[in-house]
Amino acid sequence: MGSQRKIYFADLTHTAQGISAPTFPLGISYVMSYAKKELSPDFDLRLFKYPSDLAEIIKKDPPDVICLSNYSWNREIAYKISSLAKASHPELVVVFGGPNFPVDSAEKIDFLKKYSAIDFYIELEGELGFVDLVRRLESYGFDAERLKRNGEKILNCTYLSQDQLVHGPLERISDLNAIPSPYLTGILDPFFDAPLIPMFETTRGCPFSCTFCADGLAIKNKVKRYDPGRVREELHYIAKKAGRSDEFIITDLNFGMYQEDLETCRIIADLQEKYNWPVLVSGSAGKNQKERIIEAARILKGTWTIGAAIQSFDPDVLKAIKRSNISTDAYKEYIKVGNELNKDAFTFTEIILGLPGDTKEKHFESLRYPIENNVNSMRMYQAMLLIGTEMASAKCRSDYGLVTKFRTIPGCVGIYPFFGKDHPVAELEEIIVGSRSMSFEDYIECRVMNLFIETFYNNALFEEIMTMVRRMGVSVFDCLLYLKNHPELYPPKIKKIISEFIRQTSKDLYDTREQAERTVLTPEIIEKYIGGEMGINELLVHKALLYIEMEEISALLLKSVQECLRERDLLTPAVEHYLAQLRRFIVKRKKDITHTDETLEDHFNYDFNELEKLRYNVDPNALTPREPMKYIFFHDDKQKKHIQNQLNIYSGTPIGLGRLLQRSILSRMYRHFECVREPSLAKSRAVNGNP
Repeated sequence: MGSQRKIYFADLTHTAQGISAPTFPLGISYVMSYAKKELSPDFDLRLFKYPSDLAEIIKKDPPDVICLSNYSWNREIAYKISSLAKASHPELVVVFGGPNFPVDSAEKIDFLKKYSAIDFYIELEGELGFVDLVRRLESYGFDAERLKRNGEKILNCTYLSQDQLVHGPLERISDLNAIPSPYLTGILDPFFDAPLIPMFETTRGCPFSCTFCADGLAIKNKVKRYDPGRVREELHYIAKKAGRSDEFIITDLNFGMYQEDLETCRIIADLQEKYNWPVLVSGSAGKNQKERIIEAARILKGTWTIGAAIQSFDPDVLKAIKRSNISTDAYKEYIKVGNELNKDAFTFTEIILGLPGDTKEKHFESLRYPIENNVNSMRMYQAMLLIGTEMASAKCRSDYGLVTKFRTIPGCVGIYPFFGKDHPVAELEEIIVGSRSMSFEDYIECRVMNLFIETFYNNALFEEIMTMVRRMGVSVFDCLLYLKNHPELYPPKIKKIISEFIRQTSKDLYDTREQAERTVLTPEIIEKYIGGEMGINELLVHKALLYIEMEEISALLLKSVQECLRERDLLTPAVEHYLAQLRRFIVKRKKDITHTDETLEDHFNYDFNELEKLRYNVDPNALTPREPMKYIFFHDDKQKKHIQNQLNIYSGTPIGLGRLLQRSILSRMYRHFECVREPSLAKSRAVNGNP
């Protein structure tokens, strides 16, 4: 055992503010699994997720090779550990891999010079390249410098030899089944005991070529698939062990678009019946094969969040990013079916702000379209210039006059005690905050609109009111726009939260990466990031702050809806009476949903059991108020367990409540309600005129 060569694999997450990336280390586990199969038993292979665990084992038992995944959210933490380890053990071979790497040769040279402790970078898929690299290292007695001096070309591998770039041929693995399952071989077993979400892939590759995505490269266009028998066995294995997470992430880039995906859905549906798991399935739906994707959603009965990553509805913006969206008819059908599956159905659309050619008006219209088509959640992102994408090229920046800033990635900042000394580490990203067609002021206006949609619309928080608005022929988007454009309606608490959101959105932005690094990593500044004074995910943090003020925001939404109805001569006494009671009903069901031991009660003049069956699709003018009836609101045991599982995942993450509110199917967390008739009390309240 003492003569074994040791190779440590890690897909690190920041932990200074909680677990930043609370998912299984799936990608690198495939690389380790394949290496374990292909290399001799003389290698001791180990897998890590947390920086402290990796640093501790390196100090106690240094490896010969360390292999780390490189994404935008963990590059600096991975490099900090590996560079410190290499400083103590110069013979250590440092290998990086992942999509966060340039495509341009000159930029690759700059990257490898800046991150000089990296000996080799594995591009594309990691399995073939890493095994080829280790075999070459074996032939050189693991003397990386001697190998590099000889300039050998290694499969999928890039490195510097005397400041010259050496890169081997690129090749994808032809048969995915040649990679042993990291689940079935037990490699991922330790992570079931952690508050992490299991991830799973059934395919690799994407047939599309979007310029903002690292998977849009031509070499990745062919889609390859694992054997269906293996998929079944893995899913059953995961279901038996996944006790700490109700969520499940399918990492396929176009799930549901292929015939084999339907069988995967059937397997998952069977597991849901047998194990009551997973409660929520996440996965990116494909843009083609509408009927098949709809069938997949039906099989999973609303537990898969069906939708479409549109990014923009403007044809010029789509042309600029080389994206073709699904047809309008297919899009509407997706949303219609998703909303009809059951009351828990969760439909979404993704929109990116600030893409080349975007304007405030185009962004608002991109938001309007899905809302008017009954999507119940909008995922709104800022455009990031990711290394290795065409959109980050000098030509694209120049053509569209992109204005960018650097900022920390929320939750990815910390001071870490590695090897006996504290080290500040921060992950940075470059975002578009303006362009030739969008001023910074317009960008801020768009972000404020994003906050209003995130708070008042997303995850169907006020669906009962929105459904009534639609039934009366009024635009929901117009009601939200009215709310944004009339700050005089805001009570002091809400005004303060929105003002702070604008301030947070406008600050902590840096002109260059170097400026950001110099500033953020200073002791007094980084403490502010760790403490949450700076560098937060302002959208989710302020959504959570607004949600906490449920009484206030529900009353504010009511005012906006009433004014929009009044402008159209639709605000009758019957509508006002219904809305007032509907607001109280919503607050009782949806306020403080993590307080599961509370039982609440109130009295109403409407039969909410019947309204629930109708999904609140009613005209209040046609309703007849009844004698007041008592309703109680409560969580059942199944809900309590689900909510606790979600808290286990998200309470330990930065902005935990904001993430929980965004990612969960909240309708499964809202309190149940029951009507308890009280004839004598009802009569008394009616006489006193209490609504």
